[in-house]
Amino acid sequence: MKILFDHQTFSIQRYGGISRYFANLHHGLNKQPGVDSRIALLYSENEYLKDTAIPMNNALGKKLFSGHYNRIYRWNRRYCNYRIGLNNFDVFHPTYYDTYFLKDLKKPFVFTVHDMIHELFPKQFPDNDEVVERKRQLITAADALIAISEHTKKDIIKFFPETESKISVIHHGYRFEGQAIAKADSNERFILYIGERVSYKNFIPFVKAIAPLLKEDETLQLICTGGGKFSVDEEQLLVGLNVSAQCRQISATDTQLQQLYVQALVFVFPSLIEGFGIPLLEAFSAGCPIAASNNSCFPEIGGDAIAYFDPHSAESMYNTIKSVITDETLRDNLIKKGHGRVKEFTLEKQVEQTLAVYKQAAHK
Repeated sequence: MKILFDHQTFSIQRYGGISRYFANLHHGLNKQPGVDSRIALLYSENEYLKDTAIPMNNALGKKLFSGHYNRIYRWNRRYCNYRIGLNNFDVFHPTYYDTYFLKDLKKPFVFTVHDMIHELFPKQFPDNDEVVERKRQLITAADALIAISEHTKKDIIKFFPETESKISVIHHGYRFEGQAIAKADSNERFILYIGERVSYKNFIPFVKAIAPLLKEDETLQLICTGGGKFSVDEEQLLVGLNVSAQCRQISATDTQLQQLYVQALVFVFPSLIEGFGIPLLEAFSAGCPIAASNNSCFPEIGGDAIAYFDPHSAESMYNTIKSVITDETLRDNLIKKGHGRVKEFTLEKQVEQTLAVYKQAAHK
């Protein structure tokens, strides 16, 4: 069976959950007998494809494309259209929401829905109307849909009840690589927050909830990674709460992020909604205890390996996070359960289930 992934997420992201999802899937599929997975790319700076042969990932390609992100996208899209026109694949799998291929595609396509956040929180995205319309077209036209959690499937059905019969729930698989990172010889004590800090991520209520914790213990810090530097409003908030000296934002590579998980007293995931939550699996694998919202997909993914709080209650967040930091028995229990929980989310299982969806779509 021949699978063709398109360029989109690999033209946009250097790091990121969606590009890692597709890169892992691509690598895993190519280990299956009788399966040939290809990505229609001329050039990419995506870190998860650094060991993948891509035609223009050479000195000439870097000279032509490096740093020119609009040019990368345009040329990759042209190349992708060319590969689609060759028609020498069995199933097509777009990697984001561009609908450019719909008019010319002659083979079945499978579409992964990572979340329905744009539909549920429309006022938080400046390009919301365009994204929602593109997703509608793709969800409607796809021969099969993959939802990355039961929670995401329920959200899809809220907006597109007619698609229920073509949705398969396939959880992310975690790709275990290399040796575990040991704890560094450091006296730093910190709470870890990862990712964007837009409204549905619940960052501001989270900071307000833990500010008393930081004041109670001046050696305790909040480290945020990803999402860019703190905004002016966020800086003002931290100053107003009198905790700015204990809070910092850093940009981290995957290796640095793993070290942060290993060192953190607790990883906190306070979002109001997520499609899956890959950081949960990362934290489990690194032996980092987790405190997270009791809604969205988190209980589905985390089971009893997470300390849950009500994301709408500052008191609940404060008490839960404090308990994980101060209660060694609870911490050890969460770490032990986390190591067991992450083993349920293997890349092999994800690849096997996804391949079954491809085969079903190809024989419709």
